[in-house]
Amino acid sequence: MEMPPRPVHKVAIPRQASRSVARHARRVRLACETCRQRKTKCSGDTPVCRQCKEMRIPCRYPLSWRDRTQGRINHLFQQIDEYESLLRNIGTYVDGRAADRIETMLSKYAVNDGIRSPLPRSKASRAWTEGAEEDTPSSPSSVGSLDANDCVEEDLNRSPSSRATGYMGKNSEVTWMQKVQREAQEYSRQSMGLSGDEGEAEDSLPAVNYHLDMLEISVPGPVPVYQMPPRPIADQLFADYLETVHPFFPIINRPLFQTQFDNFFGDSVRPGDKWLAILNLIFAIAAKHAHLTQAPWRGNKDDHLVYLTRARILSMNGDVLFSHPDLQQVQVEGLMAFYLLACDHINRAWRIISLAIRSSVSLGLNLRDTSVTTMPASKEARYRVWWCLYTLENLLGVMTGRATCMPDGISKTPFPLPLAEEQLCSPMATHLLTDHEFHQQCIELCLAFHYRHPLGGTQLSNTGNEEQRAWFRRLPPSRALEFTHSVDLAVINQGTVNRVYSPDCCMIPWREIEGRIQSQRARIDFWHSNLPREYNIMRSSDPKSAVDCSQLFLAFQFYSSRLTVGRPCLCRRDMQKEESFSRETARMAVESARGMLDLIPDAPDALWLYRTCPWWCILHYVMQSAAVLLLELSWRCVHMPGADGTIMQQCKKAVRWLSAMSVHSHASRRGWELCDSSLRRIARGRGYDVSDLVPFPPALSAQPPPDHLRQQPNFAGRTEPEGPKMPSSPLSTSEFPFDPVTGEFIRSFFPLAEEQEGWDLT
Repeated sequence: MEMPPRPVHKVAIPRQASRSVARHARRVRLACETCRQRKTKCSGDTPVCRQCKEMRIPCRYPLSWRDRTQGRINHLFQQIDEYESLLRNIGTYVDGRAADRIETMLSKYAVNDGIRSPLPRSKASRAWTEGAEEDTPSSPSSVGSLDANDCVEEDLNRSPSSRATGYMGKNSEVTWMQKVQREAQEYSRQSMGLSGDEGEAEDSLPAVNYHLDMLEISVPGPVPVYQMPPRPIADQLFADYLETVHPFFPIINRPLFQTQFDNFFGDSVRPGDKWLAILNLIFAIAAKHAHLTQAPWRGNKDDHLVYLTRARILSMNGDVLFSHPDLQQVQVEGLMAFYLLACDHINRAWRIISLAIRSSVSLGLNLRDTSVTTMPASKEARYRVWWCLYTLENLLGVMTGRATCMPDGISKTPFPLPLAEEQLCSPMATHLLTDHEFHQQCIELCLAFHYRHPLGGTQLSNTGNEEQRAWFRRLPPSRALEFTHSVDLAVINQGTVNRVYSPDCCMIPWREIEGRIQSQRARIDFWHSNLPREYNIMRSSDPKSAVDCSQLFLAFQFYSSRLTVGRPCLCRRDMQKEESFSRETARMAVESARGMLDLIPDAPDALWLYRTCPWWCILHYVMQSAAVLLLELSWRCVHMPGADGTIMQQCKKAVRWLSAMSVHSHASRRGWELCDSSLRRIARGRGYDVSDLVPFPPALSAQPPPDHLRQQPNFAGRTEPEGPKMPSSPLSTSEFPFDPVTGEFIRSFFPLAEEQEGWDLT
């Protein structure tokens, strides 16, 4: 049998080496740009490929798709960060809906991984001090001068004293004293080795309130409503008011009211109830001042309360409060608020001045009068009534720290003319009062409230006729010119209250608050430089002989304005050594407090102070300066290094003055107790010597004037006096229409001799 052939196995033939190498050659993922242009194969070597290296030409590889995408993403992230930063900066300089839209947009697209989202509104105030903790005495961060300005930290309805004090805002010196008390308590606990709340004294607002709102302002027993003091005492009271109050608070027309006053006491005419209320309020203010200055013709200590009671019965009863106001009622309410301020009843004064503002707005006194039937002099008299209320409302807003009823833009009333009341009928005054544009060029453009401080710079409007503005600068010193400058500074201060201390500011970043402080400070400094040379308020070696009442009034107002605008920057956490805007502004506040005390002599003389200075608010100014200096001293003079000895002496000076003032003032005695106790505790903790301070102030004076100077048992006339005899029943003001501002009905109100019988005016 034949065997099958054996299968022939195939022999694998190896591939050629060149083909194997070519098939397994490295694939270039990215060719350089030169090889792409030459359309040649690139070796992919980095940083230079083999072809470019052999040809000695530049070799550059393009970015990959992934690198291009990542670069674009990084660029967009950087762009977003810059846009957000720009929006945040712009949002601090705009108001209203624009700021809300910016904040909403930033909150909508904010993320938490690397991009900081804006804080919610309820916590925005915590960011004012750039990460500051809560305002506690032991906190090493911000003092919290603007912290929690949109909330109430105490139950102000728990007791009569708390209701009498009421809410006090961050720009009130009462709140500053509350912080001083807490710092002093911390020193006491440290010196005694206590911790926590041990040894803690009462530091609530009623406990540190030195005002007298908790006291009654009525007199026991019935008061004859229509009785008057005798003519000599009435003349003294009226003259004292015209000399010490009227130049700074011209709410009445002095020449017109002087004529009415003479007719009233000379002819026994019968004026209306509101005019009598105005006169009684003038007597009440002057009687209070007479007691403070210990005038030899003063009456009993409580005579001013008798005059006040008469004014309340005549003009502030239930029927009048529900009647529509007129100009006389506005004057009554303004004088009532001024009297309450002079008697340290701040809470009551704040309520009454709000009523006066509402009454004046209802009569349009806050607007420019273009009526052709009103005489120009009468328009100016009404303008001055409004500015009196405006300045008083601003002062009380600063003292209480409360929001005023005067938002920006409420007042379009022309500024008061720097002319005396006897000059209001002159051709120049008539031209100013009838030509609004001329009035703006001559007066308003020369004032500091027009000073603008935009972002990063300052400028002053130069529009208008320079010759017309020069007329204002050439005016000689006068009480009317002083009142114009005082109103100018009050408008600036109102801007500080509205733009820095308003509760709405809790939603604004601290950088914006700094910008507003800088703007307001620039206006105040420009106001100071814009004063005439005769009103130099720099420090003098002999304050008693160097300045008069007008200079001191403007000087106290100037330093108080600087204190108010600089107080938010005065904080305990400012421990850094480098200079900053906040640190420099805090130093300005401390220097202003020292400058305020430098206006008065080192040796206390309370009678001189009440005769020369603005006696109705001098205690407010002294307490403002004392609170700031005590705060700086308690923080180891972080803003004024090396000046602790000088500041300690200034604090002692303030305490000595409060001690001297407390002889005739219960509120001053309360202020002395607060400042003296705080200073002693701080001095004990810092090792200062206070042995030269008396432990107790002099006793309160309750002595009546000498018998040989008294003409009757009571000058206020609670018993039958030797004055004009008034009817037993009230007279209706509508029967005898009279406008003490315009004077248009003066003849019908004060009739001639042949008209007096029967008062028939038909």
